[in-house]
Amino acid sequence: MFTFLSAVFGWIGRRFLNAFAVLGTLAALVVIVFAGLAIIGAIADKGLSNNTVLALDARGGFTDAPVPTVFGDAPMSFIDVIFALKKASADPRVKGIILRVGQGGIAGAHAQELKQAFEAFRAGGQGRFIIAQAGSFSGPGIGQYYLASLADEIWLQRTSEVNAVGMLSTTVFLRGFFDKFLVRADIGQRYEFKNAANVYTETDYTPAHREATTRLLQSIFDTLTVDIAAGRKMDVAALRSLIDNAPYLTQGALDAKLADRIGFYDDAEKAAKDRAGDGAEVVALADYYAREGSPYANPNQNDGVIALIAAEGAIFDGPSGEDFYNGRVMGGDTIAQAVRDATADPAVKAILVRVNSPGGSALASDVMLDALKKAQDKGKKVVVSMGPVAASGGYWMSMQADEIFASPATITGSIGVLSGKVILRDTYRLAGLNPVSIGIGANANINSEFDDWTPEQRAKFEASLDQIYERFTSSVAEGRKIPVETVRQIARGRVWSGADAIGLKLIDRFGGLSDALDETARLAGIPSGGRIDVRIYPQVSAWDNFWSSLGRAASTTQRLEAFVKALDSDAARAVLRLFDDGAVRDGEVRMEPARLQ
Repeated sequence: MFTFLSAVFGWIGRRFLNAFAVLGTLAALVVIVFAGLAIIGAIADKGLSNNTVLALDARGGFTDAPVPTVFGDAPMSFIDVIFALKKASADPRVKGIILRVGQGGIAGAHAQELKQAFEAFRAGGQGRFIIAQAGSFSGPGIGQYYLASLADEIWLQRTSEVNAVGMLSTTVFLRGFFDKFLVRADIGQRYEFKNAANVYTETDYTPAHREATTRLLQSIFDTLTVDIAAGRKMDVAALRSLIDNAPYLTQGALDAKLADRIGFYDDAEKAAKDRAGDGAEVVALADYYAREGSPYANPNQNDGVIALIAAEGAIFDGPSGEDFYNGRVMGGDTIAQAVRDATADPAVKAILVRVNSPGGSALASDVMLDALKKAQDKGKKVVVSMGPVAASGGYWMSMQADEIFASPATITGSIGVLSGKVILRDTYRLAGLNPVSIGIGANANINSEFDDWTPEQRAKFEASLDQIYERFTSSVAEGRKIPVETVRQIARGRVWSGADAIGLKLIDRFGGLSDALDETARLAGIPSGGRIDVRIYPQVSAWDNFWSSLGRAASTTQRLEAFVKALDSDAARAVLRLFDDGAVRDGEVRMEPARLQ
């Protein structure tokens, strides 16, 4: 028997060895093929022209942080764009940039960071130029035209328009809709400027809501128009008068000196090549970056490693990922672990956190702040670079950094909290359904959408909001070194532009990602001009992102399917469409976790 078993297992073992041998051979062949292709590509590559023009398509704006993708190439993130332009600034072969603009919006803070990057590019070599071309400026706001104004020339396609008419914010209030279907939002907020709650509880702007929104828009408008006027070499008042008379058709824009030449993109591209010189070639900025790499990628020889924590998206408990309702989701667990990994790495001398978030879970925000504070306790300096938005939970995680950078158009602050629940009891009854609950425990129904709070439950709910607000304001006072009484005057849930926030000491300096990185290196003791190796955390693979998205989509679909089966009536389907459109999102108005957004 033993001989027989030995023979059987020996045969099986030989089959496995043969299989592994085949797999190993195939793997080796794959490596050889790719190596061969790389060698052939290197031989065939004639290199960049000494008169290179980089092409950047900024229509529609950018995600802030790199997004790994399974299918196809991901578009350049804003971090990639800034690093690529930094590389190009020191590359004598790059003579100019052709910028494609016009459609879609772009965050004001991103536009202002690009202004800094373009100025550094021009300063890197004599005769450098930037040409902007637009099919039409038909997007919202003035952000795309702001980008164009940074160029030496603005080209407009014929039969076009310049629709830079100012800035507009529209809030769709749901209270009237809720009333029609007997939906009632019971939400607490700290305090009157925490206006996200008003969407559910009001039919119009409250005085505080209107004041904060008007001031925010005015502040951003003022900073953008000053830069546009400088770029177009005109008086600020004259520019604002032109904006008040917009939109303009193509010839009208030329007459108003809002544009310089008429031409399609290929015409502007040819003009850029002619200006760059003999043998000029146009290379997409993404291709240039893929080829030349980051100026901060020095893994082998460097003067220090900086960990760049890419913190983008609405803040939720758990892991980061993608969500069909919220888009990019910043998971508190993922970011906190990334900070811990950077803290534990002895090569990392300091941590730079790039924040682009409207807020979210108070619990997750505190988890991330705790990780950053522990990094500081272990001797790692922490600098925050705020992108377009670092509000509420985004500000919570930033408030105790050693330095905070923001652009004048950055939206920040919103030191406050809101939470609550939507009560659907009467809506169900409108549909002919009668929800009846049985609970064990005096407060088993405290989060139920079918029951009002008892006086005792409301007291507990209000106490939870007070606790979070107290923690938020006292931590801001500690981190920003501001008296807590002052913090409570400027807090109350109000958002501020970066231009206003700097005077309130909520941020330290104006500046973009490059400025923040320079300061991080200085605090880390890296000499000026030293070679920095920037390592981006968290390192999420494309497949992690893909499965996270599927998982969130599946759970959402399951909830909606169950809800559809329970509510099969015209009135109920109307309410369902409201939920499906994302007007009321899971977790945003429920008691746990409390929302800072």
